[in-house]
Amino acid sequence: MKAGAVLLAAALPLAAAQQPPAPAAGAPSEAERLLFQQPHLSNIQGARVLRYRYVEEAEGQPSASDRAVLTLAPDAAGRCCDAHADYLSGAKAVQLADIPAARANPMLLHFLEGEVRRLQQATRGQAAHFRRRMRLALADEATVTDATIRWGAASLPARSVRIAPFLTDPYRGRFPAHAATEYVFVFSDAVPGGVYQMGAAVPGSAARRTLTLEESNP
Repeated sequence: MKAGAVLLAAALPLAAAQQPPAPAAGAPSEAERLLFQQPHLSNIQGARVLRYRYVEEAEGQPSASDRAVLTLAPDAAGRCCDAHADYLSGAKAVQLADIPAARANPMLLHFLEGEVRRLQQATRGQAAHFRRRMRLALADEATVTDATIRWGAASLPARSVRIAPFLTDPYRGRFPAHAATEYVFVFSDAVPGGVYQMGAAVPGSAARRTLTLEESNP
């Protein structure tokens, strides 16, 4: 495992450590930097509320939607941001501690933790195993590409990170319905909070989940 994966060892299991420190040795991968070291919130000034729309689709079922809200306020020094997230509702809700003086966008941690819990519940596998596979994939196997997004009436430059953490998992035979799952993260400095979209999908299947920035209000 690359030394940069130390960063993600601090970031996941997520609920315990939500502001990952710098790695102890070596350099994190580009994917790790985009997810956990970028100052996503540096383009926020003053109090702000970011709203994300969650859409879940499954084979033979109507799509379901929900909301995630990130509330940002100036920290004690007047800088952005003290962060509080309300992530989805009901059984899908993820509640993590508020983050003072956040720099990276905490919605990434909520999404990842939600995916880990979903896998654990669906497969009865170990959450620690799924977290480890995600850490390894971001450190060693991620694909990072240029992208373009639509925000309002504008087309904006973006960066996309894609991982498939379980394709080479020696235990993938224990959860074949989920082993091909791909995760995609789309970043743009031009949108408030720096994170435009997070998604999970099984190629060739209708099963997919997306969390997309919908609006930003003072």
